[in-house]
Amino acid sequence: MLKGPAVGTTVDDEVVKAVLALQPWVQSRPEPERFGAALKALLEAEACRRGAPDPVTGALHLSALIQGALLKPEYDLSVHAHSGWTVGAVIADVKEMIHVNQEAGFAVGDRFLRSVASSLAGAFPGAPVVRVHTDCFATLLVPSSGLELAPAHLAQAAEALGRGTDAFRATEGAPRAPVEFTVSALRLTVRDPSHWQVLGPLLWAEIERAHVIARRGLASGIQEREIRLEGRVPAATTTPRG
Repeated sequence: MLKGPAVGTTVDDEVVKAVLALQPWVQSRPEPERFGAALKALLEAEACRRGAPDPVTGALHLSALIQGALLKPEYDLSVHAHSGWTVGAVIADVKEMIHVNQEAGFAVGDRFLRSVASSLAGAFPGAPVVRVHTDCFATLLVPSSGLELAPAHLAQAAEALGRGTDAFRATEGAPRAPVEFTVSALRLTVRDPSHWQVLGPLLWAEIERAHVIARRGLASGIQEREIRLEGRVPAATTTPRG
């Protein structure tokens, strides 16, 4: 018999196998712990998709943006279907984060990433901060934030990250070496989207693109992007029957 949940609860062996198969890393755990660890990971992943903070950094998980409903309340069909939907993003990536981990260990590295996310959240109150990949975060200046992206926001983010790094170093004693960030900004306008669900994946892709362009020194300041999806339903030329 496969080791499943606690006494008093019955789960079919096939269900246990399916849960374990979704989290193969639990095979490194003692057998009695595997099912619980796998189930906990699945619950945490679903909670993150629904908007719970990433357990490591406190930022929103990427799945909240590309699979969840983070942007649903930010899209007003009556307005944006005609004028286009616009969002700003201030993007910050830790350069050579590997050196922080090598110097101080992964636990301190994780706490440093949490301080980065906190610094961005403090610099832009009301704007969600999303962890777009391991060492990179994007602050989303969505309509409900009341913030409209401006060139000064890049300096604002850089200053907040500098202060946050200094405060972290004073508390943790690390990292001793200077830490640099790639800070970039994107303004994305999507015209005629078919529905709000397409916005998250598009925004993520454009954030990654803008970050790479800035990291390679190919652009500075605010990068402007407009995407036309032609997703609007055409007006009927005749009155439908039935």
